[in-house]
Amino acid sequence: MIKIIDTKEFSHFLRIHRNEVIKRWLAKNEVQHILHRHSLPIIDKNTHILYEFCDCYISVIQWGSTISECQVKLEFLELLNNYSITTAELFTMITRLKTSIEEIIFENGNLSFNLQMEIETLTIEMSRELASTFESMHGDNYDYKSENSNLLNEYKRAVDLSNIVSKTNPKGIITYVNDKFCEISGYTKDELIGKPHNIIRHPDMDREAFKDLWDTIKAKKSWHGIVTNMKKDGGQYIVDTHVIPILDVDGDVTEYIAIRHDITELEETKQQLRNINKAMKSKVDELYSMTHTLEEKAHKDNLTGIHNRDSFEEIFSLEIVHAKENETPLSLVLFDLDNFKEVNDSYGHQAGDNILIEITSLISQNIKTSDIFARWGGEEFVILLPSTTLEGAYSFSQKLREIIEKHTFSYKESITASFGVAELDGEDDKSTLFQKADKALYKAKANGRNRVEKIMVQCVQ
Repeated sequence: MIKIIDTKEFSHFLRIHRNEVIKRWLAKNEVQHILHRHSLPIIDKNTHILYEFCDCYISVIQWGSTISECQVKLEFLELLNNYSITTAELFTMITRLKTSIEEIIFENGNLSFNLQMEIETLTIEMSRELASTFESMHGDNYDYKSENSNLLNEYKRAVDLSNIVSKTNPKGIITYVNDKFCEISGYTKDELIGKPHNIIRHPDMDREAFKDLWDTIKAKKSWHGIVTNMKKDGGQYIVDTHVIPILDVDGDVTEYIAIRHDITELEETKQQLRNINKAMKSKVDELYSMTHTLEEKAHKDNLTGIHNRDSFEEIFSLEIVHAKENETPLSLVLFDLDNFKEVNDSYGHQAGDNILIEITSLISQNIKTSDIFARWGGEEFVILLPSTTLEGAYSFSQKLREIIEKHTFSYKESITASFGVAELDGEDDKSTLFQKADKALYKAKANGRNRVEKIMVQCVQ
């Protein structure tokens, strides 16, 4: 997998691989040819200088400094000068050092276009400074201009071979394109030179992006951004682009140079990952919703939508533990509808179901959010009242009884309910508390129905 790293990470990475870099550097054919041609021996003393120079090169990259700050610079140049190595050969050795580093980058799966550009820039600056110092060591007859020209030509060639390059005049008319430009765009040089640069503009590119580009370079500043261009066949490609204004001695723009790096595959991969992540999120949300729905169904009564018996049993156990640990009251209300069999016999089971739904809605509107309301079975319901004493639960049940009695139902005008109320005491568990409420309900029915009864002592099995 390709990893994009910054300069500081790269410097650390490079130091780890320094020995391999130097080994490759000295094994390059061009470097071997220079060393053999001038009989420069690779002995411990010389090897030490080469290692120190490599460390110096890494420091320049790491801190964005200049080669002048490295003390080994003069030792390195003196070594080369002592064996009559030329400035062009010095340049070759530096570029091959850079090449060795780039090989290590790619073989270890690291990539950063900005990093490559930064290394390129720093290497150019370093080479110029070294060449200037090295020239003074050769004496007055040395043709530095010729060597410096070779240096610049070599760098131009290196940039041309590794990047997509074009030039335009100040009006945006193309004056030069390299082979890589033609290769990726599908146009020939004859089809491009003399044409406005917008020949490759993709219609999907935001006009504001191009306005920002032109505003920046007309202000004689370099511009950097991601651009989507259109090929001759209508396809698209994406490039990381630097546009640099070139100024004359008077500070006027003479041309613009655009250096691009093809990141189509990288951007398409990123978009694919975004699409995959979006699809996965949608699927996760769907699964979560399905799971949530299934969980709700598992805990809800199918007819009324309130807690079912299993769900209530779980909550009941937890509330008893909580009440005992915190020494807070807990009461249980058990009620069922009086003579409900007559409703089913007279109006049918569908009518009975509708009345149960109405009862549920009526009760739900008159309890607190902390109260737990459940259908126990048939026409029997339970309500668990946290932090509520027996007397509080009794008054609450009387209120519900009156609400039910006064309500007009859809199939039967008057329906009543009987209530049994009990409070948790120190000896109670879930079973005994329920037995007390059930005993109170039985008492309410025995005493004529449509009433509330309470049990104040523990029910003995």
